[in-house]
Amino acid sequence: MITNYKPKDLQSLSNTHHSLNLDIKILMWARLNFELQVSLHQLNASVPDTMKDKLQELGYVGKPINCLSQKEREELFQREAFFSYSQTGKRIVAFALQQNGLNQKQFQKIEESITNAYKEVIRRSGENGLVEKSYRHTLDTLGIFKP
Repeated sequence: MITNYKPKDLQSLSNTHHSLNLDIKILMWARLNFELQVSLHQLNASVPDTMKDKLQELGYVGKPINCLSQKEREELFQREAFFSYSQTGKRIVAFALQQNGLNQKQFQKIEESITNAYKEVIRRSGENGLVEKSYRHTLDTLGIFKP
């Protein structure tokens, strides 16, 4: 019964809720980054209107994707460009650290959330070298902040 809970139990419940909420946020952010990378890397595919909001959510403020030439679109994936493996990894880690701070106890859960997002995207879209590289870079970047 709820009446048997002590304040200590409620604090534990609150911490568990915060931890689950953090896991879900990081999972969703990582998945969004990986999914957009997969979708946009298909150079001939047009970008549906629903994806425009997601691009803005990530912070993309460049020319509309559908208006880019093939060369300009390819450039989005080159080293240090917006959808490169390094920038994608940095975005995911920056979000995780913003949500978590440097709470060392949460790093394992953050890694698990990122790994689950990666596996889900690969399961849906198949193997993808760029996403694989982004995933590895994300974990390497996160590793810099681990104890």
